[in-house]
Amino acid sequence: MEDVERWERLRGVEVARDILRDAFGLSLAFVGRDGPVKHRRGGVMESSSEVCRAVLFTREGFAACDAHYRDDPAAECHLGLSVFVEPIAGQSIRLVASGFARDPEVPNRADLLEQVRAYDPHAGPDVVRSLPIVDRSAPVKAILRTVASEIEAHEAERRARLQADGKGMWGILGRSPQMDAVFELLPRLAQSDATALILGESGTGKELVAQALHAHGRRVEAPFVAQNCAALPDDLLESTLFGYVRGAFSGAARSSEGLFGAADGGTLFLDEVGDMSAALQVKLLRVLQDGVYSPVGSTKPKRADVRVIAATHKDLAELVEEGIFRQDLFYRLHVLPIRLPPLRDRVGDLRILVRHFRGETQVDARVSDAAWECLERYHWPGNVRELRAEVQRWQLTAADADVIGPEHLAAPIRDAGGYSAFEGAAAVAAVQGEATLAEAVEALERAIIQRGLERTEGNRTQLARELGISRTTLAERLKRYGLE
Repeated sequence: MEDVERWERLRGVEVARDILRDAFGLSLAFVGRDGPVKHRRGGVMESSSEVCRAVLFTREGFAACDAHYRDDPAAECHLGLSVFVEPIAGQSIRLVASGFARDPEVPNRADLLEQVRAYDPHAGPDVVRSLPIVDRSAPVKAILRTVASEIEAHEAERRARLQADGKGMWGILGRSPQMDAVFELLPRLAQSDATALILGESGTGKELVAQALHAHGRRVEAPFVAQNCAALPDDLLESTLFGYVRGAFSGAARSSEGLFGAADGGTLFLDEVGDMSAALQVKLLRVLQDGVYSPVGSTKPKRADVRVIAATHKDLAELVEEGIFRQDLFYRLHVLPIRLPPLRDRVGDLRILVRHFRGETQVDARVSDAAWECLERYHWPGNVRELRAEVQRWQLTAADADVIGPEHLAAPIRDAGGYSAFEGAAAVAAVQGEATLAEAVEALERAIIQRGLERTEGNRTQLARELGISRTTLAERLKRYGLE
């Protein structure tokens, strides 16, 4: 049933259901060995046919329909109405379109009305008069085959992702439900040329997702170009994006094609698009609408064959309300939105990411339970980027350690786990009778020095003066505690 819920969200399934209903008067259902999946969920199988609705909304009719579909549904249902069945390769569930007649004279309307009234005595002649007639089966069968093919491709992609490493997709790590929802969208977004919008806090991996969409999309052989819109002032960003002609401004000794020109045929990733000025928003909107832009200083427009992927950590809808961001540009960017969850909401992903980053940085020390407690309680405002930087720090703070403890972590992370600068792991253990006083004192001294190095940004002279000891004594302590 979880598989069917996932399939029903596929765009192809949604479109097929609409076409079958609006063009043919048919309903699309998923049917398994135990009958229609809708019935297993406690619901009623949807139907566009008034005949089926009249029968299904009675207890006896519901049971008769359910019993019929528990068997292998043949060309006709228990009312004598026609049925299309399409298997899904590798699945026990089939696609069924039902509730219609192939011939206006078959079944006989009077006989059909009598069958319906056996379940619903109040059914009138109009119920059978509105019976859908489908005298051409080829188009309906083609629609069902297309739906089955999309589901099969979707499941193959999902299996490949799970079999690859069981941890993520396309180099993007995670197996939390929040990331699984992201992975469901990626293949569809990758195969589209429409503008995409990646939403998420800073450090959640927006550029990594943009690169993955490009690498697995139709434009993979063409360039991927990225630009942070918040990194440049307005005039420089304009010339960077759209290029300029020689002499357009002071210092323009030769022409430049700009990033739209450099990304021709490929993908242009615009990070922090929410920081773009109103004037540049107008120019970006023109490119997205018409594929046309003008280099700075030029009167000749140029054409761009570029897929734009935009990203922002800001709430664009709120910026629209405040009049800061153009509403028409917002709608243009919001065609295919994908939201990346913050690390604090990705239950179970933290350990996967830590193991990966430890492998990247060759940190072999085991992470203690106390350190994991700190890591898992911390809020991670900088998200995955902050976590990666933290693991990289361990190369220095735990260079000679066999076990990474709270004392090796950055101060805010230690504090989150209750191990402040004045409560090293050994100090806590001493209070609990699990370590000696000497070990607690050393842990306290090490924590004070480590926090001091962070506070003074490594200025040993300043730190020695604050602690009231000589630089020689400080150097000896740094060597003893592996903080050099």
